[in-house]
Amino acid sequence: MKQLTQTLLLASVLATGAGSAFAQSTLPSNLDGGHVGREGFGSSFAVVNDLQHLQRLYDLNGRESEMRDIYHDVLLKTQVPAIRQYVYEALARNLLRPTNVDQAITTIRTSLDEDLSTLAKHPSAP
Repeated sequence: MKQLTQTLLLASVLATGAGSAFAQSTLPSNLDGGHVGREGFGSSFAVVNDLQHLQRLYDLNGRESEMRDIYHDVLLKTQVPAIRQYVYEALARNLLRPTNVDQAITTIRTSLDEDLSTLAKHPSAP
């Protein structure tokens, strides 16, 4: 029963993380790196959805640490800000398990540095 509760809590956290990653974008076209087309919002959402399902499956089988390699692979394959933000947050949550707090801090700091660099390149209008 304890594992079921933990799994449900983790699923809730993942769902919340996906929502916050998308809520940070001001325009749906931002989700696909500024490319608007048939894929639009759906292709970025599909990536996050796939990652959530994979995380749930790995968690259910006690193999949550294997998701770290998948998250790092996604970071190597995409520059889409919303997906990268979601992956950084998910990776940090994955690393926040009791023995990996320092790695989680490093991951969040890397995400922060990347976000600040992006912000510096594209300052918001007054």
